[in-house]
Amino acid sequence: MKKKDDRTFGERIADIVASFAGSWKFIIIFFSMLINWIIFNTLDYFAPYHFDPFPFILLNLLLSFVAAFQAPFIMMSQNRSEKKQDAAYREIFTELKELMEQDIDHGKEIKTLETQIKIDVDRLINTQMKLLESLHHAVTLGQLTSEGVAEVLEHLEEEEESKS
Repeated sequence: MKKKDDRTFGERIADIVASFAGSWKFIIIFFSMLINWIIFNTLDYFAPYHFDPFPFILLNLLLSFVAAFQAPFIMMSQNRSEKKQDAAYREIFTELKELMEQDIDHGKEIKTLETQIKIDVDRLINTQMKLLESLHHAVTLGQLTSEGVAEVLEHLEEEEESKS
C-alpha cells in the first residue's frame, strides 16, 4: 500500500529539484551543455552565430541564475530531511528510554526474586539444622539409635525426592 504524501506542493517541488540537481544525470547534462556552449562560442566555424563571445558574460549570468535558483530548493529539502531525521532520532530515543526503564524494572524483579530465594534457602537450612540438632540431641540422650537416625534421614531424603 502506498504511503500518503503529506508534503506541500512547494516541498514536493523542492524535493524534485534537489533530487535532480544532485544527480549524475544533471551533472552530465549540465557539463555537456557548458562544454557545447563554450565550443560553439569560441570556434571560428560558428563565428557568425556567436551569441556569447569570450569572456562568456551570458554564460556567467546563466550559471549565477542556476546557482541562485537551485540553492533555496536544495536548502528547503535539506531542512525537511533534517526535521525527519530529528523526528526519527527522537522516536529511537523514546524507544531506548522505554527499554531501559523495562530493563531497570526487570532488574528490580530479579533482585526481589534473589532475595526471596535467599530467604527461602536460609529458612530451609535453619529447619534442617534444627532437625539435625534434635536428632543429635536424641542420639546423645540415648533416645534414638543409629538405626533410627538412618531411618529418619532416609525418610527425609524420600520427602525431598517427592518434592522435586
